[in-house]
Order: sequence, then structure tokens, then C-alpha cells
Amino acid sequence: MAGLINTKMNTYKQKYYYLARLLKLCIGYLIFLFAAFSLSSVASAASTADTTESSIINQQIWIDFYPHYYLNKRIEYYGDAGYRTIISERNWSRLYVRPSIKYHLNKTWELHTGIGFFYTYYNNDIDQFEIRPWQGVQLNWPKWDKIGFKNLLRVEERISYLTNNWSSDFELRMRYKLSGKYDFNTKLYLSFYGEYFLPISGNIKELYTNKGRSGIGLGYKPGKDWQLEFVFNWQGSRTGSGEKLNASDYIYQLKFKKVWKPLIHKRHNSK
Repeated sequence: MAGLINTKMNTYKQKYYYLARLLKLCIGYLIFLFAAFSLSSVASAASTADTTESSIINQQIWIDFYPHYYLNKRIEYYGDAGYRTIISERNWSRLYVRPSIKYHLNKTWELHTGIGFFYTYYNNDIDQFEIRPWQGVQLNWPKWDKIGFKNLLRVEERISYLTNNWSSDFELRMRYKLSGKYDFNTKLYLSFYGEYFLPISGNIKELYTNKGRSGIGLGYKPGKDWQLEFVFNWQGSRTGSGEKLNASDYIYQLKFKKVWKPLIHKRHNSK
């Protein structure tokens, strides 16, 4: 009797295992189809921005810090904060902070949520303050020995205020980001990504409306918990009355990342 029950349990486990793998593959293929559409849209926007007569080319500098703090093996507090500025006649600068929480379901799936606060200073326009809650799911797949990919799909609820009278606008936006990293060795790595922005509802009055973004970077790990990375980004935007003008932003980004795992290290050392 016990042997029969164990046989049935093993059969159920095998069925569940194969169903879970099939579901993962189906979701993975759907994500990659969306990724191909997103990246082709970004590439199309880039070629249009570069070939259209009514286009604007901007240069930007970003300096960002990414802290990661592991509360335990599943829950991770992280986020980013930094300074961004555009170098042109229509100059602006932005300060932001975006605290977030990540829950590791397993090595493949993660749940994310967070809230961002952005303050944009304009030289020739009204300053803008934005509150941006967001929720997302991430698939860490596919993976090989030296290279791995991440698929992050998230929804943002953007609430923007003009600081002269604190009138507000709202926009619901979806973002899909496909990123990857190739490790040359334990110290050096190459990073790359493409991201597509899809407005769902609402509209926010802003100088530039992001449509797509991509980049490639070179990273260095000076220590076990530190990473330094320089990234060259391209960003496609729309601007002007009715968003009739294309804008290409070439962004030079310096990223600092610090990881803390105090509780994990403490439990490991106590064993």
C-alpha cells in the first residue's frame, strides 16, 4: 500500500515538474516575442530619429548609485538614486531616488515593487516633481556559463506635478527590459540591454517623452561587493507640439553598485 502511494506521488511530482517546465517555456517564448517586437520598435525609432529632418540630438550625463541589501535569501531591498542632466540649449537636471523590494521566488522568477521620486529642474520651463509607484515580474532566463539574460516586465503609475501651481497629471505606462551580461573573468564583464516604453492610459505634459532605450557597458568588480560600470546609452524620445519631433539622446552613464549580505554571511559563518 505504501509503495502504491509513493508511486502515485512520484507520478504527480513528475507531471507537475513537466507542466511547470512547459509553462516556463511558453512564458519565455511569449516574452521573447514581445522582446523582439520591442527591440525592433526601438531600432526603428532610432533610424527614424537619425534620418528625419525634424530631429533633435541631445547629450546626457547620468551618475547613479545602486544599493542592494539582502534581508534574507528571498527578500532583497534595492533601488537606485542619482543625478542626470542634459547638455544643450534646453538644459535640465534631475535628481531621483527609487527604493524597491525584490522577492526571489526561485533562481528563475522574481517579484518586484517600488516607488520612485523624481525632481526635474528646467532652465526655461516649470520644474516638475513626479511620484512613480511600480510593480513587476522578472524572468532570469536563459542562462549559460558566462552569459545570462533577464526579462523585466513592469507597470508604472506616474503622478506628475508642475511646481508653479502643483497641478497634476497621471499616466499608466508599461515597460519591458531585456538585459544581459557576459563575464570575461571574475573582474571584467560586458553588459547590454534594450527597453521599450508603452503608454497605456493618461498623459503627462513633459518636455521629452521616452519611447525606447538601449545600451552597452563595460563593468569592473574591484571587490566582492562592489561594481563599477560605464554605459553608453541611446534613448529615443518625442518632443514638441503633438510630439511631432524625434529626439535622440546619447547618454554617458557611470554606475556604482554595492551589495550587502550581512544576515546571509552571518548564518553561513555560524554553521
